[in-house]
Amino acid sequence: MERNISEKPIAILGGGATGQTFAADLALAGRKVRLYELPEFAPKSLGDVLKTHEIELTGPQLNFKWIKRVGTAKIDMVTTDISEALRGAGLVIVSIPAIGHKKFFEKMIPHLEDGQVVSIFADNFGSLLLREMMREKGCDVKVVIGGWSTMPYGTRVIRPGKVECLSRIYKISWDTLPSKDGDKFLEAFKDFPPLHPAVKIERADTVIAVGFNNPNPVVHVPGSILNVGAMEVSESEGTLGIEKGKFSMYKYGMSPAVSRVQYAFYQELRKIADTIGIKITEYHEEQFYTKLSVMGVEFKNPFGEAIIPSIAGPLSVEDRYFTEDIPVGTVAYYNFAKKFGVDVPVIESLIRLGCIICRRDFFKEGRSLREMGLEDMTKEQMLRYVREGIR
Repeated sequence: MERNISEKPIAILGGGATGQTFAADLALAGRKVRLYELPEFAPKSLGDVLKTHEIELTGPQLNFKWIKRVGTAKIDMVTTDISEALRGAGLVIVSIPAIGHKKFFEKMIPHLEDGQVVSIFADNFGSLLLREMMREKGCDVKVVIGGWSTMPYGTRVIRPGKVECLSRIYKISWDTLPSKDGDKFLEAFKDFPPLHPAVKIERADTVIAVGFNNPNPVVHVPGSILNVGAMEVSESEGTLGIEKGKFSMYKYGMSPAVSRVQYAFYQELRKIADTIGIKITEYHEEQFYTKLSVMGVEFKNPFGEAIIPSIAGPLSVEDRYFTEDIPVGTVAYYNFAKKFGVDVPVIESLIRLGCIICRRDFFKEGRSLREMGLEDMTKEQMLRYVREGIR
């Protein structure tokens, strides 16, 4: 007799801050957990966890339900063998930077099993990428694939095997590819400890909207690019009284001028979404004029305005605020805009500045409609595909 998905082990792919937090949080809640990391990254990201299978979860974990799990969690399996991690698992959580999606998906696809639910935190159009890679490889395994607008934690690694969770997210949106699989996906997350009951869960209008609902590009890209000088000087000699390694975009870089650019970015995003015919998270102009910008809407929690600005970063132009939020989120938005004839001068200018700052061609290496399987589709075909799964 087939076991209920909630009775099966949970496979967590990715050994970074969020992956370790997921693993510890779930294990402390009594779930059977398997943690996988790429062999080339595992010695650095996991360290002794590969031997001890122990992760210590600390931090205030701010949320309005006052859910808090702390302690040293024993992880059932910690492995660099993805077949071992996926064999017999029910829920598969992909918790990695979006720039690593392709590498993880390449390893994951041959070992997926019928009936599994694949959940991508944060999605960043990863659901579309995974489905297209499966199609190209002729993989017809029957799995449910969905994604979330962002990560459920504000968390950081103290050292391998010890993570500090500062806050649990207030609200998060999701959808599946196709949307018609939504009920099966949501059933897999019934009473899911990292989300229930602390997090407000909202259904997004397709996985395209899930990608548009991620606040990181809107907040991080203007905030980082417009503060890159202060960031670099603080890292070399200190400036504005900032110690080396302590620059915080939220604490030192948010100002009315930066907020105006973030709001202009969001207005262009709304234009793209309206043209496609999808609804995205609605923000009001005044919500951008705080130290947290609209990140404060997603991570609203008791005294959160005192916690988040303490988070250091970005500390270099190699930080994910530049190297992920520009090529994955922002370039994807630009490609949608270009396809449907939407003028986005703010988004395009930020990408071009990012290319110069990072000395990389983000237009070329960024997330394309082709790799999402959408390049040759009309608007109507695109919406039918993401909602019904019909190409």
